[in-house]
Amino acid sequence: MSAEIIFGIDGGGTHSRIVLEDLSGNILARSEAGSTNIYSVSKEEVYETLSRLLDSALEAAGLEKKDLSAGCIGSAGLGRDSEKVLFQEFIDLLLWPEFPVKLCTDGETLLCGGLEKLEGYCLISGTGSVALGRSREGRMVRAGGHGFILGDEGSASWIGRTAIARCFRSLEMRDLPTDMPKALMETARLSNFDDFIHYVHYNGDKKQIAALAPAVRSAAQNGDHLALDILRVGAEELALLVKSVLDQSPWIKHRELVLAGGIIEHDIILTKMLKEKLTEQFPDLQISAPKGSALDGACMLAANLLI
Repeated sequence: MSAEIIFGIDGGGTHSRIVLEDLSGNILARSEAGSTNIYSVSKEEVYETLSRLLDSALEAAGLEKKDLSAGCIGSAGLGRDSEKVLFQEFIDLLLWPEFPVKLCTDGETLLCGGLEKLEGYCLISGTGSVALGRSREGRMVRAGGHGFILGDEGSASWIGRTAIARCFRSLEMRDLPTDMPKALMETARLSNFDDFIHYVHYNGDKKQIAALAPAVRSAAQNGDHLALDILRVGAEELALLVKSVLDQSPWIKHRELVLAGGIIEHDIILTKMLKEKLTEQFPDLQISAPKGSALDGACMLAANLLI
């Protein structure tokens, strides 16, 4: 084929997506498969997922591997040099050495797709949280994203964990009054609030604790003082992530921030508080909802390799 064909992969902890496009943005094929996060599944499984994604998309489009001109893999668990070395080895085997490919985090692809630009800022608050900044040339800065135990401030897992800890304090009359314990126990299917000690240390993983966030949201909507304060602190922590990437990157000229993730999308109270703080602190910063997806961003970054 004479037309240049690119692929973009949006990889996650549970499932991944691929799209094949020409440089005019015409979609030739789509496909889905399992996880590409090496911290969620084995390296062998990640390789098989990448192989399945490429093979199924190429078959659907009636193309062969030799028809591909460039690609981008944006995945959870793909930000450090050692991780990129591993994925480069995968690409060398699946395609060929020196095939033009951009390897990056799913946060970078979401930034580009969400802004529909290669430069700007992104704040993601879902199960975890991270803020990113990117220059047109690909220089990156980040704040947060250190995981459930060390950080993820303002995320669903942080809200759930903080709610448990502060409810213990409230029950001991060391914090604001709250009616949340019952709702948290019902969500976690526990009969006694003290059971959360064993739950957090032995049973509850990041996703299970993040699943408590809707109970905090509901309590806040009903005027619960402690729940409202948790969301207030969460909004402040997210604003600090944004401040960090702004302070680190005076060389980023496009002052636009895209807000993304499940907490941003669903928690109206926290998001309203966050936007108010950002508008007050950074009046020149344009705040946007995502215009496109991480998969769109992956295709943008793949196409950029051919410019």
